[in-house]
Amino acid sequence: MFRIPPGLVEKYGISGPRYTSYPTAPIWHDIDRATQLEWLASLKESQRPFSFYFHIPFCRNRCYYCGCNTHVTRNQAQSATYVEHIIKEIRQITKYHSNNKEVRQLHFGGGTPTFLLDEEFEAILGTMRSAFSFETDVEIAIEVDPRTTRPNQLAFLSELGFNRISLGVQDFNHEVQVAINRIQSEEITYEHLQVARSLGFRGINFDLIYGLPFQTLNSFEKTLSSVIQMRPDRLAIYNFGYLPNRMIHQRKIDPDSLPDRQTRLALLFEAIHQLTDAGYEYIGMDHFALPEDELAIAMKNRTLNRNFMGYTPKADVDLLGIGMTAISEIGDYFLQNEKQIKPYQKQVSETGLAACRGMALSQDDIMRKWVIRRIICHFYLSFSEFEAAFNISFSDCFQTEVEQLKTFQEDGLLAIASDHFTVSETGKIFVRNICMVFDTYLNKQDAPTVRYSNTV
Repeated sequence: MFRIPPGLVEKYGISGPRYTSYPTAPIWHDIDRATQLEWLASLKESQRPFSFYFHIPFCRNRCYYCGCNTHVTRNQAQSATYVEHIIKEIRQITKYHSNNKEVRQLHFGGGTPTFLLDEEFEAILGTMRSAFSFETDVEIAIEVDPRTTRPNQLAFLSELGFNRISLGVQDFNHEVQVAINRIQSEEITYEHLQVARSLGFRGINFDLIYGLPFQTLNSFEKTLSSVIQMRPDRLAIYNFGYLPNRMIHQRKIDPDSLPDRQTRLALLFEAIHQLTDAGYEYIGMDHFALPEDELAIAMKNRTLNRNFMGYTPKADVDLLGIGMTAISEIGDYFLQNEKQIKPYQKQVSETGLAACRGMALSQDDIMRKWVIRRIICHFYLSFSEFEAAFNISFSDCFQTEVEQLKTFQEDGLLAIASDHFTVSETGKIFVRNICMVFDTYLNKQDAPTVRYSNTV
């Protein structure tokens, strides 16, 4: 059984960002159309390949645990209108790229992307292929809800070029499923996994969540055992963020049904123990992958990247977010679209674009982003590599932070050498805390008040 000293949990189990970006999204500010166009124009100078994220918000039912930006409806006509706006946004974006750049990755998230009809997927992919060149091994990924996928839909998506899939699971225990309003059998999950494998999908992922209502160590052990028998290529094990003040639908969950902190930690440690014992590599924070999977290989090669979709082996790209709430990361700029469907569609109808918030990174932001990304992806930081990248001494630049890191070393979470430091196996649990040392915005007096999930 994986364990860490209780004192470390008490010391480091605090609220903190997940660092899918730096600076984190709450720090960004409102932007106008002129600023958006200026930042998009930088794409013409970039030689990085493209990665596209398409946010498909529609869900037929509300899952009570969900923290995603969704739009619950059974009106299929709404997706047709939405796809029209997505296509208009794609066409507007094409004005800001050079012809020598190719698409390395496309990811459809949500919501439930498989809400879209076949002809709507054809329209989006057809528009993309007519506007952009794709790399020969382009990854086209989609998140799937096994409960609502239509017959033969996976086969259709495969024919269209989709080659990676993520299946929402969360938990197989019936009592837990009733409490979160998501009834999904092991049989239907396994059936979708088998179909995906037969169609040649790779990097097949399962999402699980710990900390859900009525979860116990015994019940979660059974879920993990079932998952291990199915043996997906990857697993994401997320900590449930219970934020009923921000997400009204979470008020349907009885807070007294949630596992206490000690149990939540036991669930996490049991997942780490069972999965690593079964041969999965612990990628860090909340991801696991089989040794032959591209994600595990990228971790070992120190080419792993992290963005708004989590860990990814696709690094050195310009990420373009399409759809409501979608986020773009273009060089040293972040852009986020309107978060609600009606304002998003209104902006796209009027201008072809929909960004409303964002941030241009300062040189200090760029350096700290470089450091945080390497810590959270590689669990290793080379001082000489930093100095080569920025022509400045690491210790001179981060004198205060270097002193703070010594506490982590004393607690066995870091090993600091003359030219680098390495995060220990126990330290991986607290990697968000280590990254927070380099986050200059957390303690600023004018920083927005944000309630993050606990780091452990």
